[in-house]
Amino acid sequence: MAEQVTIKDIARLLNISPSTVSRALKSSHEINKETQRLVKETAERLHYRPNMAALSLVKAKTKTIGVIVPNLGYYVFSTALQGIEDAASKRGYTVIACQSMELYEREIKNTQDMMRSSVDGIILSLAQHTRDYRHILELQQSGMPVVLFDRIADELNTSKVIVDNMAGSFGAVEHLIKMGCRRIAYIGGPSELSISSRRKEGYRLALVKYHIPIDEQLVVYCEFNHEKSVKAITQLLKLKNPPDGIFTCSDRQAIAAMVAAQAKKLRIPEDIAIVGFNDEPIVSIMSPALSSVQQPAFEMGQMAAGLLIDQIEQGKSFTPQTKLYTTKLVKRASSKRK
Repeated sequence: MAEQVTIKDIARLLNISPSTVSRALKSSHEINKETQRLVKETAERLHYRPNMAALSLVKAKTKTIGVIVPNLGYYVFSTALQGIEDAASKRGYTVIACQSMELYEREIKNTQDMMRSSVDGIILSLAQHTRDYRHILELQQSGMPVVLFDRIADELNTSKVIVDNMAGSFGAVEHLIKMGCRRIAYIGGPSELSISSRRKEGYRLALVKYHIPIDEQLVVYCEFNHEKSVKAITQLLKLKNPPDGIFTCSDRQAIAAMVAAQAKKLRIPEDIAIVGFNDEPIVSIMSPALSSVQQPAFEMGQMAAGLLIDQIEQGKSFTPQTKLYTTKLVKRASSKRK
């Protein structure tokens, strides 16, 4: 394994002082823009990553917590953030939030920026393609408290706040079966995400319970992207024996399923029934209104903040905890057959 690049290495290469490099990386007004640009480009080219342990040595308590989410445009994350801020403010903490925009590299940068901002702890929901957790391990090794919520990594020894994804998806697929569906497709997010695998397992268990054969042609993993989801589901609908029901890992994918089905002149729910996950506000006013699995995002945010602050204040005596919330299937016109 190559040695980690340091500020001194960058300084030596550019023939400037380490303190200049340090201030340039922090975008200090004391350093001119051209030098900042040169330092940052060199740091990126050399894959420089700050020494988290060294940063932590100079960190004093700030009564501030950081939150990193994939996208605040997603209802579950914006609502969870409200819960986090509600619980944090009641205990005298302020919140700094940022978005990875579903990018692994940006998630790493977010964690580094949070460290530089001297937050006391971080609440994190993983980006869709994050499969290497070294940046989170570095946080923990530096003594930074971390709580994962919604999208988690089982491998990490942190507190976690999640919903019972298996039970939620089981209920959604069971509902489709009771509505008469026998060719039910599952549209997951990227396969490396824990929510994708757990919601698929609930889907599989429902099919097994009702003695419906599992057809792997009907299992599709796709990014949380509207255009890509529409394209993937359109291909499903072209099968010789297409699905008559679709359960998706997110409401956005369910909306894509409705767009793809309507483009093929399929009637919803008569020809194909659809159920999503998250119960975003928009789904209740669509035509037809979309059935969806509802999760208590606000309460999850409150719990995540409470666990993080407990860890900040208790220190090494704190034991990581996993909190599991139940879901509720909200049945609407997209899946309710007479």
